[in-house]
Amino acid sequence: MARTTKQLSGAGKDKFLRGLIASEPGISSEAASALGETMCEAIADVRVRRDAWEERRQATAARPATPAIDKPVPVPPVTTSATASTAEAAGPDATVFDPFAFSALAVLTKKGRAALAEQFGKIDAADHLHAIAAAQHLTVDAGLKDLAQLREALVKATEARLAERRAAAS
Repeated sequence: MARTTKQLSGAGKDKFLRGLIASEPGISSEAASALGETMCEAIADVRVRRDAWEERRQATAARPATPAIDKPVPVPPVTTSATASTAEAAGPDATVFDPFAFSALAVLTKKGRAALAEQFGKIDAADHLHAIAAAQHLTVDAGLKDLAQLREALVKATEARLAERRAAAS
């Protein structure tokens, strides 16, 4: 007898839920993203009809890969002539900062506080640090411009988010 359902958890469950919500007509991408995030955090595992899972899997395979963010954050223009020629040679992609280049939560969980502080230390623009905070749902004061204070606030916000997730899971 063929199985008619499939158990999903973890990344597979998250991918299925996000894809299912995104494919629904009439839902904006912002609303779909917010709803998907909420559902992925609230639902530990799910049993789905195998035909719905196959349909979603085929739709995902047929669709070309899209970037993780809807709107890239522009990098401020380069002011020195030596670095300007390097940026021009790198092409148009050199002017885009990816706030999802690393997961602050994953770095903290797997490598610890010092490694996370080191990752944030590699970023030299307050706008980029604020973009990471917004994209990864880390609550920091929007008025913070001092890089050292902003980096420390991001580490603390990541620790708080991890504590909240652990408390919700228990």
